[in-house]
Amino acid sequence: MSDAGRGDASEPTVSVVIPVRDEETDIAGCLRAVAAQTWGPQRLEVIVVDGGSVDHTVHVVRGEAEALDFGRFEVLDNAAQRIAPGLNLGLAHARGDVLVRVDARSRIEPDHVALAVALLRDRPGVGVVGGPQTALPRDGGALATGIARALRNQWTTGMARYRRSRVAGPADTVWMGAFRTRELRELGGWDDTLELNEDYDLNRRYRTAGQLVWFDPALAAGYLPRRDLRSLARQYYRFGQAKGGWWSRGWAPAPRQILLLGMPPVAGLATLLMGRRFGWLAASGSVAAAVLTVEGLGSSGPPGVLSARAVSVAATAVTCSAWWFGAVKELTSVRLRPVRRGPVRRG
Repeated sequence: MSDAGRGDASEPTVSVVIPVRDEETDIAGCLRAVAAQTWGPQRLEVIVVDGGSVDHTVHVVRGEAEALDFGRFEVLDNAAQRIAPGLNLGLAHARGDVLVRVDARSRIEPDHVALAVALLRDRPGVGVVGGPQTALPRDGGALATGIARALRNQWTTGMARYRRSRVAGPADTVWMGAFRTRELRELGGWDDTLELNEDYDLNRRYRTAGQLVWFDPALAAGYLPRRDLRSLARQYYRFGQAKGGWWSRGWAPAPRQILLLGMPPVAGLATLLMGRRFGWLAASGSVAAAVLTVEGLGSSGPPGVLSARAVSVAATAVTCSAWWFGAVKELTSVRLRPVRRGPVRRG
C-alpha cells in the first residue's frame, strides 16, 4: 500500500473489498459512503471485484475512484462470476491488516471502518465483527417504501441477530463483516463452491475454530433492496435454494430456520381446519388478521401511507413464500445425508 494509504504506521492498514455485478445505478453511492469514512479515504485500499458486468458498472467505478482519491484502488476481473470466488480474489490481492467486506448496494455509516478496526483491536478473541442490516427505501414512493418496510420485519426475514437485535454480543452470523486478513487467509477464505450462503459458512468456520462472531449495533449499515416484487421473489427463492442446499450437505437448520420452515404448512393446516369448522370467510379473515399483525408488529420500518402498508404486506408474503418454496424444492430434489459431526470442511 502507498504511504498515503498507510497513515500512522502504528495503526492497522485496511482493505475494503466490494464484489459487484451489474450495479451501475448503485455502486457510486456505495463508493461515496466508503470515501466518507472517518478513517479517511487516503488511508484505505479499495478493491472492486467485477463478476462480468454487462452494463456500465466498471466505467462508473473507475470514474468514481478518480474523484474520490482512495489511498490505493484496484478493479479485478472475477471470471467465475460468483460472489465467493470474487471475495477470495479480493482477499488474495488485499494488502491491509484488516479486510472489510462491503456490498455494492450497501451504505455504510461514516464510522463503520474505524469502529470495526477498534473492535478487532480490543477483542482478540473475536474473529469477525458486523452490525445491523437495515433496508432503505430507494425513493419516497409506496412501492419502495413498502418493500423496505417488509424487509425490516424481524419475524419474516430469517430472525438472524443482525436483522433484529440492538444489543452487542456473540452471534451465529453477521452481515458483510470485517476480519483480520491473516486469520481470514488461514481459515481458507470463503467457500468457492457455494452459490450463496458463503457468509454463514465462513462465520460457522470461525466459530468452529474457537473465535467469536461478534455483533455490534454501532456497526449499522443500510442497503438498497430489489426494485419490484418480481425480482424480490426471485432473490428470496434463490436464498431458499441456498439454505436448502446447505442443509442437504448435512448441516442442521438453526432453530429459527426450523420455525420458518414449519410456519407455512402449520398455517395452511390451521386455515383448512378453521374453514371446515367455522366457514371459509371466517378462516380467511383470521389469516388476514394474522398477516397484518405480523406485518405491523414485526417491522421496524416507518408506518407509511396505506398504499405502502399494502405493498409491505404483499412483499412479506412474496419473500416468505418464495424462500419457503426454494428451500423445500432444494431439499426434496436431493437425498439428505445425516447431520455432519466430523471435522469442519475447509472448502
